[in-house]
Amino acid sequence: MSLASPLWAGLRVGIVLPLSGEASSQGQALKDWLQTAANALPSRIDLFFYDSSGKCSRLSQIVERAYWDGVNVLVGPFLSRCSEEFVSRVRSWGIPAIVTSGDFHPVKEWGKNLGPYFRTGLSTRAAVKVLYRCLKKKGQKKIGLLLTRDPVGKEAERWLMAYAVEYGLKIQKKRYFGLHDTDVSYHLEALLECEAVICWAPRETLARVARNLASLNFGLPVYFPHLVAEEDFLRKNQGLSGQAFVGAALLAGNIPFSQKWSRLYEDWRRKRNFPRDLLFFAYTDALIFLDAGWRRGRHRWVQGLEKAGLVKGLTGLYFLSTDDHYGLIPASVGVFRYQGRDYVFVCPPSKSIF
Repeated sequence: MSLASPLWAGLRVGIVLPLSGEASSQGQALKDWLQTAANALPSRIDLFFYDSSGKCSRLSQIVERAYWDGVNVLVGPFLSRCSEEFVSRVRSWGIPAIVTSGDFHPVKEWGKNLGPYFRTGLSTRAAVKVLYRCLKKKGQKKIGLLLTRDPVGKEAERWLMAYAVEYGLKIQKKRYFGLHDTDVSYHLEALLECEAVICWAPRETLARVARNLASLNFGLPVYFPHLVAEEDFLRKNQGLSGQAFVGAALLAGNIPFSQKWSRLYEDWRRKRNFPRDLLFFAYTDALIFLDAGWRRGRHRWVQGLEKAGLVKGLTGLYFLSTDDHYGLIPASVGVFRYQGRDYVFVCPPSKSIF
């Protein structure tokens, strides 16, 4: 399939969402918001929605259908655990993609670009860097890791191990636990020699760990990833109240760079009484990326996006180049506690954009 579109046509963008199943209410709300966002873009962006039902197994069928629909680019997945399958499928069909959840690991070859695959929102890689910067600032250098062995835990472990030395931190000990464990006290006892603990797992598992922590007298600070940073999820899981986690600065009402998009999103969600959700930020930024590439390159929108440089998204500020397709700048991200429906900074964003 050609990456080009006729000059008179708009960009055909496929959006992967759970429009049925357990997460359908969130998926349907996100569909409504993205249609609103697309109408606010200067470029013509035609949206095609594909229902994943929240199942990674449906991605193969979705990607094949998107190919025959003539979609120029796919945006997804909704669930972090589906990112590996999503990237694998779009690569096999040669469809450009913007990854909104989880991570992917492009291999940079000499003289070649990374390829037409980008990452919006708060990726695992960016979250680890922000969290490590916070720990270093607090002087907590001996770190314990409490992880699951599923794709989410393994993905996090790669980045946690990769960046520890860069931030002057030592991984003192690692412990692994099950996705459905309700008591991790045994593992926490083994981490008492550490100065802080990072717990990384799917968010439902993290909620169980947080409830367990609330019943224990564990003396060390425990940090959680960005996966819990959905306002409705934080409200429903009281064990997470007061626990530190990574999140976009916008959660605290801090509008770091793009006031236009922040106002539009806040107006939309207040009218519908919908809580803030980082996934909404990531999908929105995908459309902003595509608009930036389309305005710079038209039928060569991929090359335009690779040369975009600074891009103001809803999540924050990105820097896009041929060397980095993740691009979210740490100045857009902080470490929070959610207390009484307020986001309180544990570590505010860095003042420097680089």
